[in-house]
Amino acid sequence: MGRCAESQPAPWGQAARMAVDFRTVDAPNCTMAARKHTAERALADWDRLRVVLALHRGGTLSAAARALGVDHTTIARRLDGFERDLGAPLFERGPEGFAATPLGEEVLAPAERMEEEVTGLLRRLDGAAAAGLTGPVRLTTTPTLAASLFAPALGGLLGAYPGLRLELVGDDRSLDLSRREADLAVRLSRPDLPGLVARRLGEIAFACYAAASDPRPFEAQSFLAYEEPAGGTSLQRYLVDLVPPERMALRSNTMQALLAAARARLGCAVLPCLTGEGDPALRRVPAPRAMPAMPLWLLYHEDLRRSPRVRAAVAFVDEVVAASRAALVPTGFPFDPA
Repeated sequence: MGRCAESQPAPWGQAARMAVDFRTVDAPNCTMAARKHTAERALADWDRLRVVLALHRGGTLSAAARALGVDHTTIARRLDGFERDLGAPLFERGPEGFAATPLGEEVLAPAERMEEEVTGLLRRLDGAAAAGLTGPVRLTTTPTLAASLFAPALGGLLGAYPGLRLELVGDDRSLDLSRREADLAVRLSRPDLPGLVARRLGEIAFACYAAASDPRPFEAQSFLAYEEPAGGTSLQRYLVDLVPPERMALRSNTMQALLAAARARLGCAVLPCLTGEGDPALRRVPAPRAMPAMPLWLLYHEDLRRSPRVRAAVAFVDEVVAASRAALVPTGFPFDPA
């Protein structure tokens, strides 16, 4: 039984003879071996596996491209090449996006394990790095806290550590710290996930606000409600208990939209006192019952405890929150009955 040709470069003089040999030996076995070799190379390409994971999580080329920081044509090209090398589709394309085929599901499970190992290794290397305070550190929090609390205080941090490159991400979504979507987070809820360090920083107060030129009392107001897909936030539950659905004039998943709508006299919104108390375009509207202050949590992965960059960012967060306690929970709060 003949052997398949080795997939290595051959001297020019041997090329024709090797081509003849390849055609005259055991063709089915060679074809199978070539296909196996192609699949092994395809599965060893981490960029392609990342595309599969991003498409599975995002559902569309655009969402996957945003997650990986590339354009959608790159995602499409890598997926097409991957499927061509494997000889079968990984996803079905439908009107609602990409859905994994049975082969795609087979690829996803080991790809997720590989991602966990790779990101864990990167975290540990970063945490153990002896380098000084240079390089990037990514802090994520809500858009309101990013703009009103942390951005104005960045001058001191960057002045003290000019080699530090801080990425401040204002996002209502909870970015995944385990997958290194961010290095640390300041959030209003504590996730129950293994491997995360969670420390309570303090509290943030909320109250009802309407336009300063809108004299209507709480009972006569239309309401602007914060809403996210999960539907379980304290802000949502607070308004649901006080306001019937027919008085909800607007629902939005961003606090900035509610703030702009309240300023435009569209109704009353539950906003952070950090934003509402200092805004001359707004006035506080007395409510039948106060919303309890919400805890602020600092979160980061335990592998990054020793990272100089993360430790500097943690100290920065601590200092900013400590200096802003009176703005986060103003004197006299709760303003309404408990």
